[in-house]
Amino acid sequence: MLEALPDDVVYYGGVAIVSLLVLARHYVGEHYFNDRARFWGPLRRHAIPILHRLFQRHDENLYAETEVGINEVVDIVDRSPEDILEDFAEAGYEPQPLASFATDWKGRPEVASWARYEGPKPFRGAPNFFRPRQVHVRLFEADDGTVITAHEEATSWRPDQWRDHYRGETMDVETGVVMVAFDLGLDHVIEEFTDPIEV
Repeated sequence: MLEALPDDVVYYGGVAIVSLLVLARHYVGEHYFNDRARFWGPLRRHAIPILHRLFQRHDENLYAETEVGINEVVDIVDRSPEDILEDFAEAGYEPQPLASFATDWKGRPEVASWARYEGPKPFRGAPNFFRPRQVHVRLFEADDGTVITAHEEATSWRPDQWRDHYRGETMDVETGVVMVAFDLGLDHVIEEFTDPIEV
């Protein structure tokens, strides 16, 4: 039955789901829409695989589960994820519970998904998460510390952009890595992306 749904039904269904989540986030409050809410982690781990299968039945370019590549690594730091999240909060990042669920290149599940939103708001008084772009970071626990990964992309909270976000059409890994390195003051990472000035 689900295989027979036309593309426009899938698109408008996605718009409806994102719109309902936006209203819930706005009226229920940030407390329930963050990585630290107890129910959210298990809910994401169970609901996202179902959403992923529905996406894949209708459009193989849509995804709700993803594997983060080694090219998205910003740095591996010898600190706990909780300590790093405090730095991200100070830099203007906030939890991003609407993101796809990721594993890294070794199959380890993400332990946090946060974003900093950028660009103009679509209307006066719009919430910060309605900006068109986001710098998205994910943290993974590893034997030698916490792996920080990043990319820059369309935000998933905009009903008009959910398809772009979940297809990764305008995702830019290098920009995201450099922006996160700058936000956290990781100069050694930024230097890897800049060519030395020849005099």
